[in-house]
Amino acid sequence: MSSSLSDAGGTRAVAFEVGPPDASDSLIRRHPPRKFQRLEDQQQANTITQEQLEEKQATAERRRQEILTQRVQSAKHRSAMRMRPDNDDGDEVEKDDGVIETAASITSENEL
Repeated sequence: MSSSLSDAGGTRAVAFEVGPPDASDSLIRRHPPRKFQRLEDQQQANTITQEQLEEKQATAERRRQEILTQRVQSAKHRSAMRMRPDNDDGDEVEKDDGVIETAASITSENEL
């Protein structure tokens, strides 16, 4: 079949020239969403200087130290609470001195 077409001279060659992919040809690059446009504008407007960066890092370091100090204090407080005897419960009666009282001796003390 192909031999008959080539013999007849009726073949038409079609060629396409495909160039290398170019980032500027991207549809999103040509027409970026508004959200991206705003983000790009913010990034260009918010160039941070070395001094600003150092200030932010110093602030973050101070905050980290405060948090660590709070954690240490909390751990010390919890440790001290565990070491203390449990006298602070409101429901608990005073410590027993080891003397067992009978009901008769308690009623006789109340009558006096």
